[in-house]
Amino acid sequence: MADENDTQAQALIDALAPKIAAAVIPQLTEQVEKQIKGVVSKNDELLDKLANMKKDDEIAASGKAHDELMASTKRLLEAADRKPSSLSADGTFLRKPGDPIRLKKSDARNVRTYQDAKALAAEQGVPLEIVAD
Repeated sequence: MADENDTQAQALIDALAPKIAAAVIPQLTEQVEKQIKGVVSKNDELLDKLANMKKDDEIAASGKAHDELMASTKRLLEAADRKPSSLSADGTFLRKPGDPIRLKKSDARNVRTYQDAKALAAEQGVPLEIVAD
C-alpha cells in the first residue's frame, strides 16, 4: 500500500508541478527584477560619485599646478625687478667670460669679497672695476 500511495503522490506532484511553476515563476521573476533594478541604480549612483571624486581630484591638481606656476612666475618677476648685484646668491661674480669683474662699491667694502674678486680678476687676466651701487 505504501508503494501505491507513493505512486499516487508522485503522480499528483508530476501533475501539479508545471502549474505551480507557471504560477510562481512570474512572481519570482518580478521580485528578482526589482532587486536587480535596485542593485543597478545603486551601482550607477556609486559610479557617479566615483566619477565626481575623480573630477574633483583633477580640478584640485590643476589648481595646485596653477598656484605653483603663479608662485614661480611671481618669484621670477620679483627677481627681474631687483637691481642686479655683482654677487650672485652663491657668492660668485656675475659677468660674461672675458668681461672685467665689476664689484659694487658696497660689496667692495667687504675685505673678503674684495680680495676674492681681485684674485679672480688676476687669475683670469681681466681688470677689476669698482662700480656705483
